Amino acid sequence: MELSMKKTPKEVRLRHQVLTRLIVPFVRIYIVIKYKLSFKKYKALNKKGPFIVLANHTVNIDPMIMGMQFPFHLYYIATEQVFNLGFLSKVIKFIVNPIKKSKSVSDMETIRKTKRIVQQGGSIGIFPEGNTSYSGQTVQIMPATVKLIKMLKIPVIIMNIKGMYLSYPRWAIYKKKGKTETFIKKIILPETYLEMSDEDLFYEIEEHLYVDAYADQETSGHLYKGKHIAHGLEKLIFMDLVSNKPFVTYSKGDKLKSHDSDFELTYLPTGKVIDKDNQLHTLVEMERLVKIAYFNYYKETKESLLLEEEVQLVKSFATHKEKLGKYTLKLFKEKLSLISSDHTLDFSFDEVINIVMQGKYQVIIYLPNETYMMRLDDYSSIYKYVLTYQYYKYIKDGGISIDDKHFNFGI
Repeated sequence: MELSMKKTPKEVRLRHQVLTRLIVPFVRIYIVIKYKLSFKKYKALNKKGPFIVLANHTVNIDPMIMGMQFPFHLYYIATEQVFNLGFLSKVIKFIVNPIKKSKSVSDMETIRKTKRIVQQGGSIGIFPEGNTSYSGQTVQIMPATVKLIKMLKIPVIIMNIKGMYLSYPRWAIYKKKGKTETFIKKIILPETYLEMSDEDLFYEIEEHLYVDAYADQETSGHLYKGKHIAHGLEKLIFMDLVSNKPFVTYSKGDKLKSHDSDFELTYLPTGKVIDKDNQLHTLVEMERLVKIAYFNYYKETKESLLLEEEVQLVKSFATHKEKLGKYTLKLFKEKLSLISSDHTLDFSFDEVINIVMQGKYQVIIYLPNETYMMRLDDYSSIYKYVLTYQYYKYIKDGGISIDDKHFNFGI
């Protein structure tokens, strides 16, 4: 009997290069004008790949910013939510052929497809943080990035994207006007990194990928101005740090205020905030205070119900989404309850695999066999759901304090 051989899928196609090169000039004009972006197009890298291109992640359009700087097409590792948009997903796959990666579990097919693309001469684009920064510093990168690099054995390009966070922070409702830039920080060749331990390569990537929006602003002197520049800040700073109560802050103009006390911060065009005692703080510092204050509140409060709000609920499948409509969401210390006029869903944190933030306004709940997406009000904090879930797990495992462990929580 003759055995049939399974044909290797053709991943790298001429149309990907042709179509994206046709689109890039229009994307470039839009981004350069809207974000005052300065960049260099690295034509000298043409026909010298394939490469792995890494960059820090600041805004949703980062893949466009990365892609327009190189003369070759980049195949991006992307969240599974790109693949369940119906007809739009088909268009995206036809033009750019992204690589699917689930945020809930490790996906071997991600590795297989990545290897096929490289073997066929394609270059890979990765944002190793897996999430856009919420406070302005590069967050923890995924250790699996190192193993992928060593498996592929091709040159690694590390890019920095600067100014983009202060131009449009993840928490912000409105964009701010200010200069941005992007450039190649370092190129690491296989003959160099294959001699390094995994740990040393991880720290090498982490060092060159790291961007501090506030240090960069101090160096450049660029300001990021606009109307209502503090609007949405309550999504990050959802704690009143005077009364130590959550979900009582609100933004107005360039101020963050509280319904519960005289707590007040003024947001500045430098990206920093100034308190009523004239003390300057970065949002990285404020995020640390918020995480610690919320943990202490969560641990000490006797109330099981923490918050109630209205959300739009969507059930997410591999190839499409099903809109379920408006639900009342109740956030408890140990679960989420979603209630409509004729249906109730209870998600115990014990059965939830993970809770992550999607973009600016959505929360994704990963269950063993189901995935749900909640779309919140523009001014509602998606961050509080991630932290509540993480705190529940941490305390259940015997955690007592996060004062010196705050960096392990959040994104």
